[in-house]
Amino acid sequence: MTGDESPYLYDQGWEGERSRLSSLAALFDPLTLRHLDAVGVQPGWRCWEIGAGTGSIARRLAAASGPTGRVVATDLDVRFLDHLDGVDGVDVVQHDVAAGPVQSEAFDLVHARAVLEHVPHRDDVVPKLVDALRPGGVLLLEDVVFGDATTDALAAVTRPREYAWTMTLAARAVAGAFRTVGADPEYGLQLPDLLTSAGLRGVGAELAHRLVRGGSEEAVFFALTMRELGGRLVTAGLLTQEDADVAADVAENAESSWFSMGLLSAWGWRP
Repeated sequence: MTGDESPYLYDQGWEGERSRLSSLAALFDPLTLRHLDAVGVQPGWRCWEIGAGTGSIARRLAAASGPTGRVVATDLDVRFLDHLDGVDGVDVVQHDVAAGPVQSEAFDLVHARAVLEHVPHRDDVVPKLVDALRPGGVLLLEDVVFGDATTDALAAVTRPREYAWTMTLAARAVAGAFRTVGADPEYGLQLPDLLTSAGLRGVGAELAHRLVRGGSEEAVFFALTMRELGGRLVTAGLLTQEDADVAADVAENAESSWFSMGLLSAWGWRP
């Protein structure tokens, strides 16, 4: 892990990556859908889903915007969006939100989750996304938030208690790996100010953590993250092999539970 690598830490070609992303969707889709319901996606809306992952939110947006709406689902790597081929109202496009062109005043809704924290020159992206909104359009940005302070505070919730420190060390190690490659595991905390500075009105935000039970669909994300990154974290001196193995085992243990990393959701409307 060096600073010359891409800020995206994970390997899209890894055999478990589709399952890891699907589990991330299972973990955070309930939060995202609650915010989209509050925004009130309307029939006929044109929506841009950035970093569409496995496409779960793009499908819901297509259903909400209906036959007269349109959803553009973009990602740097669209291999996990293959099941959206032929879905009415959805266009899948390979696109780099940091470097690619953005159509001005084209969308009623722009949404990105767990994207900006990985993007180079991320502060420059928000104004581009605002420009992509039609007047009255809404921007909903969400980033995963974890790091030393929040991770340590949540340790008290972990069960069995004897594994709390190991789970804390694992989260710290992944956060350290993010920073090593140029990603920012706490970037989401800046989103409310960024939306306000970009001139959006009605800016609101929420930071939420979810209780995760070992062996559940949501817990797969944590187990596979350790299985994928464990060796690299050990090589980088961020974690011991024993702690990496124990953290993955805890995530797969039906008797365990812990709080997820946070999801910072921020939203606002273009005047």
